[in-house]
Amino acid sequence: MLIQLISKLRGHSALEHRKLGQKSLSSVFRICIQGLVSLGIIRIEEKGFERMAEVQGPLIIASNHPALWDALLIMRHCDQVSCIMKASLLSNPLLRGGALFAGFLPNAPRLEMIRRATGRLKGGGRLLLFPEGTRTREERKPLNSFYPGMALIACKSGTPLLPVFIETDSRYLQKGWPIWKMPDFPISIKMRVGELQHVREGERSRQFSERMEQLFRAQLKHP
Repeated sequence: MLIQLISKLRGHSALEHRKLGQKSLSSVFRICIQGLVSLGIIRIEEKGFERMAEVQGPLIIASNHPALWDALLIMRHCDQVSCIMKASLLSNPLLRGGALFAGFLPNAPRLEMIRRATGRLKGGGRLLLFPEGTRTREERKPLNSFYPGMALIACKSGTPLLPVFIETDSRYLQKGWPIWKMPDFPISIKMRVGELQHVREGERSRQFSERMEQLFRAQLKHP
């Protein structure tokens, strides 16, 4: 398997490497999530993910972030997407290799992240990001306040945004939950893809950010 992967990489461009890495991660995530479903650990209800395939060209996929496995849940549906992740996670030896191979972007330094993300989108790429910046805090549910990065990237690149709303009945893997503490199984996860959103003419990044945050709050409160 490793020899075959290395042979594929030889002579390929950075873009081809990135696409191969993204496709590989998507396949791994799909297998992992399906395994959890088969074991009865999680139960997933999904709606609207066909919209990802319907949208042509660059795309921002934005989601709320209740738990650690949110990126896996979304990326298994899209085999050509990079993720903006915490810069500190790139120092984790278990995550660094796969993240760099798939062209993931660190969220710091902030201006550099925005520049690289905008360039990636203008080149036709797709990005998954969590505008809350971290997992939703229990005391701020259903949503942390949005950071401005998502809106800045959308405005600078002119890229449409596809919102994903995630809800769960368990605090497992959420902020403040001890990793060793087992929850009641199965964990119910509901995921919905919303309507495609565009930056309006004359709309500033702050206005777009506020509008998207209001959209998420309304959808998570009244699905």
